[in-house]
Amino acid sequence: MTNSFHHDATAAGRLEATVIRNGYCVGCGACASIMAAPFQMKMNHHGQYEAQRIPILQSAHATIDVQTVCPFSDEALTEDQLAQPLYGDVCDRDSNAGYFFSVYSGYVAEGDFRARGSSGGFGTWIVHELFKLDLIDYVIHVQPLPPSDDNGPLFVYTISDSSDSIRDGAKSRYYPIELSSVLHSVRDRPGRYAFVGLPCFIKSVRLLQRQDPVFKERIKYCVGLVCGHLKSTRYAESLAWQIGIDPLALKSFDFRVKDDHAPADRYCVSASDGEQEMISTASDLFGTDWGAGAFKYKSCDFCDDVFSETADVVLGDAWLPQFVNDSKGTNILIIRNPDIHKLLDTASKCGRIDVQELPIALAVASQAGGLRHRKDAIAYRLYSEKKDNCWTPRKRPAPLIFLFPRFERKRQDLRAQLRKLSHDAFDVARNKNDIAFFLDQMKPLYREYRAINGDILGRIISLARRKLRQIP
Repeated sequence: MTNSFHHDATAAGRLEATVIRNGYCVGCGACASIMAAPFQMKMNHHGQYEAQRIPILQSAHATIDVQTVCPFSDEALTEDQLAQPLYGDVCDRDSNAGYFFSVYSGYVAEGDFRARGSSGGFGTWIVHELFKLDLIDYVIHVQPLPPSDDNGPLFVYTISDSSDSIRDGAKSRYYPIELSSVLHSVRDRPGRYAFVGLPCFIKSVRLLQRQDPVFKERIKYCVGLVCGHLKSTRYAESLAWQIGIDPLALKSFDFRVKDDHAPADRYCVSASDGEQEMISTASDLFGTDWGAGAFKYKSCDFCDDVFSETADVVLGDAWLPQFVNDSKGTNILIIRNPDIHKLLDTASKCGRIDVQELPIALAVASQAGGLRHRKDAIAYRLYSEKKDNCWTPRKRPAPLIFLFPRFERKRQDLRAQLRKLSHDAFDVARNKNDIAFFLDQMKPLYREYRAINGDILGRIISLARRKLRQIP
């Protein structure tokens, strides 16, 4: 007992001193999911889940080094190290998207999966199909909580064991969630599970599977989501406030309401306080520019996994010219597990889904902006933190001051400032009960950011035109 107590105290202390105190906790809950965990998950003052140390005597029997299950710890394996033994023998590999067995674009033709989903409907259809074919017993995914009067979270990870409950997990949730409660349930309830999550959450599950045989045996499939970044609760509150719903009275929120008369990327948001529902086109509201990154977790700026590289299948929006005008939504799917490839192939031959093979280059192109920020510019952000003698997580790219084009460094600096200011300014606005304060604080910096964006875009266009003139 003494050895496990000392080991856990040291590991937990290191994780607290590095990841948590430096703002890199993404709130996944992996550290709170191990037996006799030294952490619990709490919502912080910015509306983000964060690991919080619990009295050390409660975790005296921990046998797993908590650092090995945190996706941002230096002691954890990288995405490459986790994915290679899973997919290296059966898949090709792309430097941006990771391993791939097959790549598709398309949508679910049967039922109401596409209508109920944010995009082409595959996020729910895949796990529903696994359940229907008796390949799994349960699905771990995010669902909305029933409206309450305690101003609690709007969404939470749950375990579904029926067709109807699985379908209720449709839609994108740009909202903080954590895993510890459901993973404790997985430990207590034998069965076969599919897990749906963001790249860092999938990574944390893979790390747990390497340390805990219960999770390795029970979680059979991981379904990943293409990720831009995770938002705090304040994102939903700010959008609701802008369309007339008091953030303290917010009872439900829909981040992706399809507009039949607009392209897929011109979706709406909907907010309700239980008495009235308000709706608006998302792009008409401040804060929905994903490049600017309002209400983003700091950890998301230090993650270089866009395509959920440790998942059996990853799906996202087909943000490509040939698909975006279809308001009903179209998915990009990168499949790494041959079992899931077979599942889609069988359904496609029966006409239940409509999919076409897609070159991996086009799948990558569908997320070009996110890849530039996460795969390329992360090296400069690491450099910027190191320059100030700040601790950073070990990432696959090395810190590097050079960033092309040169003025991209200014854009990265402004994005970091916008991220931080959004949290601080909104806290003050809530205390003042004045949304205008938040908007007034954010807009000057955002205008500067947009001016840089315009400058960069103009230079890129000019460069492209010069190159085109050189082509015989």
